[in-house]
Amino acid sequence: MELKRLRLFVILAEELHFGRAAKRAGVAQSVLSVQIQRLEDELGAPLFQRSRREVRLSELGHRFVFEARAILDRLERARRVADAMKSGKEQVLRVAMTTVAMLGRAPGIVGRFRDLNPEIEVEIRELGTTDQENALAVREIDLGFLHPPIDRTDIETLPLPPSRFLALRRETSRQKTDALPWAEVLEAPIIFYGRRRAPRLYDSFISGAHRLGVSPRIAAEARSFLSALGAASAGIGTALVPEELQRCAPDHVEAIPIEDCPMVLENGMAFRPDQGRPALEALIGFVATTIRS
Repeated sequence: MELKRLRLFVILAEELHFGRAAKRAGVAQSVLSVQIQRLEDELGAPLFQRSRREVRLSELGHRFVFEARAILDRLERARRVADAMKSGKEQVLRVAMTTVAMLGRAPGIVGRFRDLNPEIEVEIRELGTTDQENALAVREIDLGFLHPPIDRTDIETLPLPPSRFLALRRETSRQKTDALPWAEVLEAPIIFYGRRRAPRLYDSFISGAHRLGVSPRIAAEARSFLSALGAASAGIGTALVPEELQRCAPDHVEAIPIEDCPMVLENGMAFRPDQGRPALEALIGFVATTIRS
């Protein structure tokens, strides 16, 4: 399977128009059509549903585009590593962060480490906790900023300061709310992370409510904290999100501290302890020292 065909497929999947895709790829439309047809022949099934009016991804196309992007992304990361090594960088570190970590202190700390160690190249990507755990297991990343606990015993986790939860809701008046008691927060329809995606966090939320004798009304189960913020912005309910998300809230959404909130979002730095790489050990030590100071 040729990489050129994968690239053309991804472009067409994004444009869903042969003319625009061919122009963007810098090839003739006939060349694009032939390459897509050959890729479909290799797979033994159509990737697109074509008509005179539109081009749509087939069921296989919807699934295959994620795999194709992953292959091309990994190839691009390998190219960047090679370029860094050729330009005199002694080592390349691959670092992953959750969305919450991206919005917190971690990027700034890693940036300062890069400034102090110009001979080390640091690549940063966004991944959820489960994806980071899997990537660490197969050595696709060197260090992860995630939310413990994790299940693997071959990955070490250093705890970082946890994140407090805030209540985000659409403003109903110009008067700002200083803080809300936990019991009062639970009286409103709640938007929270779904249990299937974060069972420990969800169970912590439910048990914290039950200790007050309250069965919370779940207005929506969010796929991410950002989608919870979006639902709160639309007025669906009160979203419970880590404090780092406050900076993403639009003007018409107020972020309210919660008194006696029983939940925190655990944060940690995870890595494989068997790597024995001085650059990685230096970054881990720098982060740990900076966080404590």
